[in-house]
This record gives sequence, structure tokens and C-alpha cells, in this order.
Amino acid sequence: MVDSKDLKPHEFLAKILEPEKKTDHICWTCKHFKPVLKGSKFPPADLVGWCKKIHWPFYWCVSEYDVIKSCYAYEKLE
Repeated sequence: MVDSKDLKPHEFLAKILEPEKKTDHICWTCKHFKPVLKGSKFPPADLVGWCKKIHWPFYWCVSEYDVIKSCYAYEKLE
């Protein structure tokens, strides 16, 4: 088992914060993506998460029905 102290910040958050849904969007491997957390009641049912880079300071919502395969703001998680 991996010790929590050996994980990078994004790996640690991915381990303890469980997303509500999982899709094949390219966003899941982007460092600007903020997923909707399991049990969250605020966002509409079809939202998977938000992009924190596009349209800053207003986040761009990522719907599960819009399959995103490429993005100009994409930056791979390290």
C-alpha cells in the first residue's frame, strides 16, 4: 500500500475525493479539471465537473453528454 506522504497533491486528492461520475472526457487527465464530488447536491445532474482555466473567473461546465476529445486549455497532470 502506498503511503499518503509519498503521493503528489493531485494523487492524494484523487485518492480521498471520489467523483460523482466517470466519463471518457480528456478533462479527467487535465490539471485544470475540478470534478463534481460524490454526494454533492448543488450542480445539475448532467455535470461532470468544471474547467478552472476556460472563461476564468467563471468556470466552464463540463456535461457528461458533451464528449470532449481535445481542448486548447488542456495541460496533462504531472
